[in-house]
Amino acid sequence: MRRRLVVPLGLAAVAAACAALFSLPASGANFASKTKSTASVTTDSTANYLRLFSDATDPDLVLLGYATKRNSNPLVYAATGVDDSLAVALGGYKNTNNTAIPRVFTVEARSPLPPGVSSLNVSATLLPDPGGKQPLTGYSFTNLLGLNPTSSVTLAPGDKRWLNLTASMKGSAFPGNNVLYTPTVRITVRYPGYTGDFLSYDVPVTIWDGNGSGP
Repeated sequence: MRRRLVVPLGLAAVAAACAALFSLPASGANFASKTKSTASVTTDSTANYLRLFSDATDPDLVLLGYATKRNSNPLVYAATGVDDSLAVALGGYKNTNNTAIPRVFTVEARSPLPPGVSSLNVSATLLPDPGGKQPLTGYSFTNLLGLNPTSSVTLAPGDKRWLNLTASMKGSAFPGNNVLYTPTVRITVRYPGYTGDFLSYDVPVTIWDGNGSGP
């Protein structure tokens, strides 16, 4: 009779030990790390550091010269929206050689910048169309007079610059048969001591290889 009881009691002891083991709080080291990383990305918005403006959204009403959509009739501005909603429709560039497209949109450092940030370094990367074609051949930042082109720029609080592009539809890669290409301009923000890569804007661009201004 006792031997019958020994087995259940042994099992009960094992079960109790397992229950105690699984009821212990997890260390959470992994989760805490992920939570910290995610919080940093989601709460530290790029717009807290840098603004992107089109003509219609620019609070600087006296700043003129934003690029227009090529071959549009009536003329419309190439850039629309602001910050994350900024988009660029460059218009028609059928069979064109390398062509300058100045003053597409503006970048402006927040004033004041977040605590501990004295200046920003802003650069750009041209990402190709999903099909692998890249009609954008270059970019530059210039001052508001359109002078002193650079590939990156250091902005103090309130500083503002133009973003300029160049494009080409010449050659066998662009047959000119009414194709809409959709490359991307990635604007990346860094500041002294910052080494991450999530402070950026991806600005969608359309450029039409065909007659007229395209979609």
